[in-house]
Amino acid sequence: MNIQLFDNFEELKRQREQWDHVAGAFPFHRWAWLGTWFEHLSGPGTPAVLVAIEDGQWTGIAPFWIDDSLSMNRKLRFWGDGKACSDYSSLITNPEKMKPFTLAVVDWLNNETSAGGKLEHIDLIELDGMAVNDQSNDLLTEAFKASGFATHMTELEGCWVTNLPSSWEELNASLSKSMRRKTKKAIKRITCDSCTITSTKDNDLESLWPAFVDLHQKRREMLGDEGCFADPAFDSFLKNASLQLIQEGRAELVVICCDEQPLASMLLFNDGCTSYMYQSGADQTRMKLEPGYQIAIVAILKAIEAGCQHFDFMRGDEPYKSRWKTERVPMMNIRFVPRNLRSRIKHNVWLTGKTIKNYLRTSK
Repeated sequence: MNIQLFDNFEELKRQREQWDHVAGAFPFHRWAWLGTWFEHLSGPGTPAVLVAIEDGQWTGIAPFWIDDSLSMNRKLRFWGDGKACSDYSSLITNPEKMKPFTLAVVDWLNNETSAGGKLEHIDLIELDGMAVNDQSNDLLTEAFKASGFATHMTELEGCWVTNLPSSWEELNASLSKSMRRKTKKAIKRITCDSCTITSTKDNDLESLWPAFVDLHQKRREMLGDEGCFADPAFDSFLKNASLQLIQEGRAELVVICCDEQPLASMLLFNDGCTSYMYQSGADQTRMKLEPGYQIAIVAILKAIEAGCQHFDFMRGDEPYKSRWKTERVPMMNIRFVPRNLRSRIKHNVWLTGKTIKNYLRTSK
């Protein structure tokens, strides 16, 4: 298996068709998501994408980039991390080629992060948003350990996934009695004359985007957070990525209005099997209407109608997610430290600092 390094964004952009052929249906691996992320949110970083090429065709992608924001600690990271908070990050290939591709990537990195290698200046490989139950990530971790890389894992907030039956009635019947009271009220509200449901199935993204952003920001501000849309680069990234995925039939923005005023919104992505709730928002001045339940039901109904088998509330351990008969999928941040002395010293300094911070926090 031939591994080739791509370190020029424009060259990668020209290979979008090859990229998407390997990525398949999963929206957070496709160029519309990752390529748009790199254009808007990679900062001073440079691509370091490793591609498996067989008979002139791409068969695997390791979507790495070099984070140069800290000159004393250069990192190799996954495209899509940071503020975009992409979940289920991993090497990209089909299941049959996952093991040989993973071993080839780790072998390449083992050689090229050593003295004289193409990435000898890399101090750390830090991969965020990796699912604990993902076999490909288990293979990656095992291969790094076998090659002598030091490993440090930190658990992040989890994703919450519910299995969808063929009808809403069947799902609703499986919920607790208190939840069924909530869903009954919500359905009554979304079917009343004062309620309208609009989405990008029938409207252009431009007309719905301001309401979505406003509702999301209001919710974050209520929680004491400035909200991700305070960063114009994030707004531009998500809007452009969503537009492309909507055009590919892999995204939908939904807005509920009550009395002609936006009440709740949700941005959804899908791969044909699972509907993913990426972001939502609600009018904090009308929480008595329980807009969260309304928009969740609308989204789940759409997923069932589309024949999806799962609905994924994605990362975040908010209590409401467990009420939907969900299972938690832990997400991890994993640090792989090259074998060279420089990298090990920097990693040990980081570990010491982390230990001191934890001690000070727990001793208060």
